[in-house]
Amino acid sequence: MSDSSQINVVRRFYDAKGDLEVIRSVVAEDARWDVAEGFPNGGVYDGLERIVNGFFPFLGAFQEFRCVGDEFYEDGGHVIVLGRYIGTTVKGNGVVSRFAHFFTLREGKITQLRQTSDTLPIARALEH
Repeated sequence: MSDSSQINVVRRFYDAKGDLEVIRSVVAEDARWDVAEGFPNGGVYDGLERIVNGFFPFLGAFQEFRCVGDEFYEDGGHVIVLGRYIGTTVKGNGVVSRFAHFFTLREGKITQLRQTSDTLPIARALEH
């Protein structure tokens, strides 16, 4: 069975690997990001510009940082993803951390991300 168009939008977001041009193509201007406290730049961000300028700069602390979706579930206008963050900090520390992402989509764009993750491995990798 092939993925739905909504799951494909979320996959494009993950495949962007921080490429802001791709992110801007799949995230709505009025999107809201709700990122778990304890995650780098955790908090609530309203609007694409605040997401791009307030949340994504955390990627500067990493040589590599990827979101790997292991399981994708769709229900109406929602896509739920269970997966792992995999990265290497600029200091060379590796990290793997589990996450659950809850996306809301409208007209082919992501309008909301509610994220929860195991923030401890990321915090430990960044502090050394």
